[in-house]
Amino acid sequence: MRFHLHALCLTPVICVAAAAGTALADPTVDADEAAAPSTAGAAAATATAPAEKRAEYGIGVRLRSVRAPKGLLELFVARAPGGSNNYGLGVDLTRRRGSVELQLGFEYEHIQPAEGVWIQSNTNVATGDEADYIVGPDHNNGKSLGWFTIEFTFLNHAQINKKLAIRYGGGAGVGVIRGELGRYNIACVGATNESPEPGCVPAALNGTGQPSPKEGDGIVKYSLPPVFPVVNAILGVQIRPVPKMTINIEGGIRTFPFFGISTGYFF
Repeated sequence: MRFHLHALCLTPVICVAAAAGTALADPTVDADEAAAPSTAGAAAATATAPAEKRAEYGIGVRLRSVRAPKGLLELFVARAPGGSNNYGLGVDLTRRRGSVELQLGFEYEHIQPAEGVWIQSNTNVATGDEADYIVGPDHNNGKSLGWFTIEFTFLNHAQINKKLAIRYGGGAGVGVIRGELGRYNIACVGATNESPEPGCVPAALNGTGQPSPKEGDGIVKYSLPPVFPVVNAILGVQIRPVPKMTINIEGGIRTFPFFGISTGYFF
């Protein structure tokens, strides 16, 4: 025989106890009540979860000025005739998701050093050591040194507002040498490391230097490896004048110090 709840409610205490017993005895009560808050919690989590940002793909162009100041070069050689300033032009393929960009870059740039007397470290032309007189394209039948590079770069962006962000990152790649770099090997006459001209300048260029007994008096091409590593470290700003377009002003190290500007469009 099944008892009805109203028959047990003789006093408030008995009624409460009976209600508790009924709930325990009927498993469907627990299941329904347990499911209700769980469903509500899932709905709330779905409502508050941010929408996942989709990846964007873009293409861009870059123009860079590659600079090597004389003081920087003389960390590696005893004497340089001056710094160098060359230009590069490239194309970027970019994947962007949120604030992170993965960039595949292609670039060609000249890396021609300054023409003049170069003296290696730990040598002294006053005591008979030889110097190199590197020639530019004007004295080398128009031939110059450059490289074609391919590199991957990871970039992050610290957003300042919708149109401006700090841009930073790094990467690596390879550079394939193009062209050539020519020099005279000179046995210096009456010159010092501090004052190498005209004693380390070849006679063909109105100097008093003597041709090296090892190399003769002609222009000799440097034997360079065909491939060099490219290492990137970039810091700059990104401007977004419209949602799909970017303008980047940046500088850093790309094996050599550089400063440049690039623009891109995302699809």
